[in-house]
Amino acid sequence: MMKTIDKYLSRLENVLAGGCLIAATALAVFAVLLRNITGDVLFWSEEAVIYLIIFSTFFGAVVTLRHNEHVAVDIMPALLKGKAKKFFVVLGGLATLVYAGFIAYLSWALITEPFSRTTITPALKLPLWVVELSLAVSMTLFFIRAVEMTIRALRTPATELDKDVLAEEAAAVGIDVDDLAIVDDGSDRANRVEGANGGDRLGDGGTDEKGGDR
Repeated sequence: MMKTIDKYLSRLENVLAGGCLIAATALAVFAVLLRNITGDVLFWSEEAVIYLIIFSTFFGAVVTLRHNEHVAVDIMPALLKGKAKKFFVVLGGLATLVYAGFIAYLSWALITEPFSRTTITPALKLPLWVVELSLAVSMTLFFIRAVEMTIRALRTPATELDKDVLAEEAAAVGIDVDDLAIVDDGSDRANRVEGANGGDRLGDGGTDEKGGDR
């Protein structure tokens, strides 16, 4: 059941975020080509591109949440393991639920305000609630995605939540964790031993390279 929800929710998120961004890019390119080829100007294109990017940004935030790539302070979950770590993961999911639900509620309430229906955008002549719909819909999807992730965390065994923090940090900068391993080959060890022995000999009462007493 949850896999099916995740599947269709992911498709919806990708279509909305990607579709708005593609539409903004296509419209911007078309407007530039039209102006340079025919001299005609789509006076409403700039405003439309801005609104499409706004929509894409909000929908993209849901995609980012799906991949758990939002900025977060995760010191405690990184240091803990087992049930203690699962507790903080679930707690973070619940906090996200509260935040997303509150913002979604305010966003839908904002659309019902009189000024949202009476205010018209300058170029497209759209009512303001159409633009505000980007926040309402995206935060609703954000809330649904947070519910799915919290349920998934509750169902996931605590042992599967344990991750190698060093491996994650290495992957974040594009390197392999194995590259961070310190290789102690025989030649390095021999050099250190020889250096140590040489240092001991300096304290003996022998002669130095110039033949003088040390």
